[in-house]
Amino acid sequence: MPGIRQQYSIKEDCKVILGGYSLAGLFALWAATQTNALYGVAAASPSVWFPGWPEYEAAHPIQTQRVYLSLGDREEHTKNQTMAAVGDNIRALHTALTRRGTDSALEWNAGGHFKDADLRTARAFVWVMEGKQ
Repeated sequence: MPGIRQQYSIKEDCKVILGGYSLAGLFALWAATQTNALYGVAAASPSVWFPGWPEYEAAHPIQTQRVYLSLGDREEHTKNQTMAAVGDNIRALHTALTRRGTDSALEWNAGGHFKDADLRTARAFVWVMEGKQ
């Protein structure tokens, strides 16, 4: 982050938000376990079904001030047992973030993983950006 701030003349008080949809959402959550340089994470339908993610995050907690999570209400209803864990895993992550005092939200959306990905991602970034100043 210091190199990026310098290269692009980003002020130190600028709040950096990383986010994405699906695997990019999981990447943003993972990146937030690596540094405290991020203000927030916007994770829409993040792939928290990924094997070992819950244990990894418990051992390496997310370090941001704000985390937005969302999931489609049909995503956990799949025959694939690995991917079916997404609902339980996102609920557990939201609970852990709340217990740690992280300002977080978990929003459930109608539909499956691919429904309204663009709108859901935009909503995630808006929620993180509109955080308490």
